[in-house]
Amino acid sequence: MGKCVLLVIVLVMLEAVFSLDVGGQSDAVNKIDPALQAMMETQSQITVLILGSDQLMNPPDGYQTFIEANASTNRLTLRDEVITELKSIAQAQQPFIMDQLDHVSTAVQLWLVNAIEATVSPDTINQLAAMDEVRYLYPTAKMSVQTSGVGVEAVIEPNPDRSFSLEGKEVPWNVTDIGAERTWRELEVYGEGTIIASIDSGINYLHQDLINNVWINESEIPNNGIDDDANGYIDDLYGFDFGLMNPRVGDFSTSRQHGTWTSGIIVGDGSGGILTGIAPLAQIMMLKGGFSQASFVLAFQYALEHGADVMTMSFSIPGLGQLRGFWRLMAEHAIGAGMVLVSGAGNFQQTAPHPVQLRTPEDIPALIAVGGVGQFKQPLSFSSTGPVEWSSVELYQGAAELIKPDVSAFPGAGYPLLGLGQEGYDTGNRRGNSFSGPHAAGTAALMLSAAPTLPAWRVKAILESTATDLGDPGKDNITGAGLINAFAAVELAISELNTND
Repeated sequence: MGKCVLLVIVLVMLEAVFSLDVGGQSDAVNKIDPALQAMMETQSQITVLILGSDQLMNPPDGYQTFIEANASTNRLTLRDEVITELKSIAQAQQPFIMDQLDHVSTAVQLWLVNAIEATVSPDTINQLAAMDEVRYLYPTAKMSVQTSGVGVEAVIEPNPDRSFSLEGKEVPWNVTDIGAERTWRELEVYGEGTIIASIDSGINYLHQDLINNVWINESEIPNNGIDDDANGYIDDLYGFDFGLMNPRVGDFSTSRQHGTWTSGIIVGDGSGGILTGIAPLAQIMMLKGGFSQASFVLAFQYALEHGADVMTMSFSIPGLGQLRGFWRLMAEHAIGAGMVLVSGAGNFQQTAPHPVQLRTPEDIPALIAVGGVGQFKQPLSFSSTGPVEWSSVELYQGAAELIKPDVSAFPGAGYPLLGLGQEGYDTGNRRGNSFSGPHAAGTAALMLSAAPTLPAWRVKAILESTATDLGDPGKDNITGAGLINAFAAVELAISELNTND
C-alpha cells in the first residue's frame, strides 16, 4: 500500500515536471518572431534584436497610463526624468542577457528601448527565449562599425548675429493655406528655439535657405578625428549617419535631394527670395538610419540627448511584421520623453492592401501621420489611407483598428522646393507625402517655440482638434481630422501654456 502511494506521488511529481518543461518550451517559442524561427533552420549565426522584459511603458497600455499620470508635467523636465529612468532600466537588466551572448564585444546595447542587438547561434536564441529577462526576439541586420578618419563634407561657421525679415519675400500658397504666414505676422512665432531632427537622405546644408538653420554641435571640433564631447561619435557636427556610422550627413548630389526638399519645407528661411519653410527660425538636425533596427534606435537616442523637440521621418518601411511592435514601443518612449514624431502617410493607396496600408513608422498610433490633399483640399488617389490593424502584432494584440492618417497637408505638386546647388528653387511637379509630413513637423516646431513645456502628446491632440475638417464630419481614414491649421494650433498651445502657468 505504501509503495503504491509512493508511486502515485512520484508520477504526479514527474507529470508536474514534464508539464512545466513543455510549458516553458512553448513560452520560449512564443518569444521568437516567426520570421526569426524560419532563419534558425538554415543559418548558423543570426543577428537578432533582444527585447528585455522590463520596459518603462509596458505594452499594450503602458503609454496611455504614462500620459495620464503625467498630463500636466513640464515637457522639458519630463525629458530628463524619462531618459534617466530608461537608462536605469537597461542598466539593471541587460547584464543578465549579455552573460548569455556568443560575441559580447559586437553587441549593441540600447536604452530608449531596453534591448540589445547581437549576433548569436540558434541554440543561443533558444536559451535567450527561455530567460525571464527576455520578452521577445526579432531578426535584424547587423550594425556597421564606426568609420574612423571620415569627417563632414563641408564645415560651416555659426552665425549668431543672423537677421530675419519677412519683407520682400514670396510666401508660397501651401505655407499660407495651412496658416503659417498668419502665425508669423500675427503671433510673431517663427520656430525660434526649437530643433527638428530629420531622418532622411541627408541635406544640402550649404543651400542659402538652410545654412543659417543647421543645428551645430558646438562641442565638436570640426574634422579632427576625435570624439570631443565623448558621446560616442566622432566629428558629429551636424548630426550623424547611423547606417554607415560616420558624420557625413550632407547630400550634394546633382539630381535628387529628398532630404533637402523636406528640410526646406520645415526651415527654409527665404534667403533666396521664397519662404518655403513653415518654421523659418528653427534648427534642423541631420540624421540617417540604416538596415539595422538598432541604427534607428541610436538615431532616436542621439536626437533626444541633443535636445531635438521634433523628429520628422519622410520614409515608409514595408513588411516589418512583428517588428512593428518594437517600433511602436520605441516611439512611445520617445514621445514620453518629449519628442514629437511626424511622418508622411505614404503614397500606397493604389498598391497596398487594407487594412495595413500605412507602413511603419506612420502606422504607430502615438505618431502624427500626415495624409495628402490637393490645392483645392480634394482627396488624392495616391495618398495612403486607413484603417490600420494592430491586433496581429505581438505586444499589442487585441488592439482595435486605428483611424489614420491623423491630419492632412499638401504633398504637391505646385509649390516651390529648394533647388540644387547653393541657391535657387525647384519648381517642377514633384509630389508625395514625404512633403506632407514636414508641414506638420514645422507646425509642431511653431507650437513648441510658443509653448516649450507642452507635452509632446498634446501637440498631436491640438493639431487634430484645430485642423480644418474635410469631407464627412469628424476624423476619418481619408484625411484624418482635416487640414493642418498652424495659426489655430499655436494659439491653443499658447492658451494651454498660460492656463498651466
